[in-house]
Amino acid sequence: MFVPERYPLPRVLPLVCALAISIPSALARAQQPAAAQFQFTKIDLAVLDDAMDSDYEQKGVVFHDPGVQSYIDAVGKRVIGDRPTPEHVTWRFMVLNDPATNAFAEPNGSVYVTMGLIALLKNQAQLAAVLGHETAHVYERHTYLENRSARKKAVLGEILQAAGAVAPGGAALAVAGASIAGQLILVESVYGYSREMEQQADSDGIVAMAAAGYDPRAMTATFELLDGDSTLEYEPRPTFYHDHPRLKEREAAASAWVDAHQPVSGERGLEHDYLTTFAPVVAFDVLIDIQDRRPRTAVARARRLVDAFPDEAGYKMLLGQAYRELGAKTAEPTADELTDEGADRQRKQVLKLTEEQEQQKLASTPEGRATLAQNQAAAEKLFLSVIHDQPDYALAYRELGFLYEDQSRFADAVTNYQRFLQLVDNTSLDRLRIQRRLAECQTRQSEGGKPQ
Repeated sequence: MFVPERYPLPRVLPLVCALAISIPSALARAQQPAAAQFQFTKIDLAVLDDAMDSDYEQKGVVFHDPGVQSYIDAVGKRVIGDRPTPEHVTWRFMVLNDPATNAFAEPNGSVYVTMGLIALLKNQAQLAAVLGHETAHVYERHTYLENRSARKKAVLGEILQAAGAVAPGGAALAVAGASIAGQLILVESVYGYSREMEQQADSDGIVAMAAAGYDPRAMTATFELLDGDSTLEYEPRPTFYHDHPRLKEREAAASAWVDAHQPVSGERGLEHDYLTTFAPVVAFDVLIDIQDRRPRTAVARARRLVDAFPDEAGYKMLLGQAYRELGAKTAEPTADELTDEGADRQRKQVLKLTEEQEQQKLASTPEGRATLAQNQAAAEKLFLSVIHDQPDYALAYRELGFLYEDQSRFADAVTNYQRFLQLVDNTSLDRLRIQRRLAECQTRQSEGGKPQ
């Protein structure tokens, strides 16, 4: 499992063992790991159905795009290489419509990478690092071994109750038709294994990606990205395995492996090529982040798209929407927020206040008002840029109307809402909403913009 808070990785591998392993010998061991020696029991065989995969499909949470699917399939197959497929495993690699930054593998060989993680990664080698880690869990039969643990069974009820409340993608973990044991296996897959198993998956994963011709330094870079990304937003997430090594330790372990195998080489892939394939995933992730109170993440993801494709109007629109959603919040965490005390205050604020209340509190200070003005100006500039290049781009007028309404610039809001309605046909699902907002702004304009 590849999530920052819940699945921390290798605690220096252990370093003594890791440094002694060469790529050929380690890969040979990875070809005949627990999978070759594993003996299935009735309990194991009872959860070998594909209920979880079917449920994801029925809920529509699997991201289907031919280009995306072809890309992730190719990277997954390359990481697997010529290693034999374990019994009862069919390798499948999929993107999950979930903004959480995570990846997990089911024991049947289905590997899911969330769109949140796809949007964070920068190149093909980093994706290979993730898939190397997740496929290692399958090769080593970690889900089954963990499921047999008396300790895990003793806390089954507590884990399932907590997971149901904060499952990735809302109710994604509530898999219809899966047995209790199957539900537990999914929870284990998503939220992580024991420290030792996560270390082993890191160790096997970096060996596999290096053997596949990828630069193993990409695994260290992936941990660095995860570590930095975790400071953008403050969301309540459970940590089921408090004894997991932390990301800094995982970075150190991967770096030590690379240092021990110098000189290292391998492919990384260009970020532009990566984004060319995954831009639809990143764009969808931005929209979800905007809706789900993650404006900083939305800005960071949308900025990547605009930097990579500066002439694409749709990406400018996304970035403008993200800046508008930021409101009085800074695009990057403040120095205070990066302290332990500041981070704790932010978490409490997110839990205690609604989004509107949080914005009101931020805008009550001179600093917050200045930030609000800066973010609104950035949004306006992006929307106007789209209109300059494409005068008939209807959504740009709608978003400008929203922005001007926020600023109590009702005359400007009216002008842009009217232009939007001129450009869209009568079948537009948004037409009635904008007509109502137009009428409200016209009323406020006639009243001189007085507060209600």
